[in-house]
Amino acid sequence: MAELHVTPPDPAGGRAAGGTEPALGDLFRQLAQDSATLVRQEMNLAKAELKSNVKSVARDAAMVAVGGILALVGVVVLIAFLVVAVGDALDNYWLGALVVGVLFLLVGGLLAMSSLKKLKHEEVAPTRTLETLKEDKQWLQSEIKQVRRDLA
Repeated sequence: MAELHVTPPDPAGGRAAGGTEPALGDLFRQLAQDSATLVRQEMNLAKAELKSNVKSVARDAAMVAVGGILALVGVVVLIAFLVVAVGDALDNYWLGALVVGVLFLLVGGLLAMSSLKKLKHEEVAPTRTLETLKEDKQWLQSEIKQVRRDLA
């Protein structure tokens, strides 16, 4: 969560004529500065969170690609199996090609399916940032109410 440091107005120039309360202009200037700082901090938090989420999605997408390549190798081996089976239907080495092809297909298919499941559950939206923005909105509304009460 973003931290906000509120600094009091300058004691020499930040007081009204009575000397006890900050001037209205100073209050609004401080509110504007604090709001700008808060927005900058929220943007930095959103960037960091999005960067982390994109890395996770990229990693899972790479695993889907690896799974697809392994499945493609399985298809190539199965094609070789078909060629061997048709060419030499009575020999036993075609059985080896069948086993290897099925094994590659199973491993690649399982890897691709598990990575796709993970990819579907990844959340790219910066949920923590959205949460803190709601909190910041509430804080800003309470600060505005406080300024209005002080003015009344």
